[in-house]
Amino acid sequence: MTEDSEQAFFQHRGIGWLWFGILAGPLAFLLNLQLSYMLVQPICVTAHHLMLHLVPAGALLLTASGGVSAWRNWQRTGQAESSMAGGVLPRSHFMAGVGLLTSGLFILVIVAQWLPNFILTPCQR
Repeated sequence: MTEDSEQAFFQHRGIGWLWFGILAGPLAFLLNLQLSYMLVQPICVTAHHLMLHLVPAGALLLTASGGVSAWRNWQRTGQAESSMAGGVLPRSHFMAGVGLLTSGLFILVIVAQWLPNFILTPCQR
């Protein structure tokens, strides 16, 4: 199982999933922030406030998918034993752990950004 796991994380697809686990949360946060600001004026004109809730929900889904990817990689790398201390599997295990922590942090941040949408109105009266 060690050789298969090491080969999987040597390939571009395995490395790509590790990076997706790390970067999905920050990218979702930035998209949520930018799209929320961009949509305020059109939402005030049309009075369709649903988009103010769809954007953070999509950001949460993207962040959660990054967390699921990191969790799966964490499990895969934790079950396999590496012969080298600084090899592919320990590096991949570390990257998966960072992805888990990053995803958890940005889920909290996106929820904190979403809460004012329930309480405040974006339009001035």
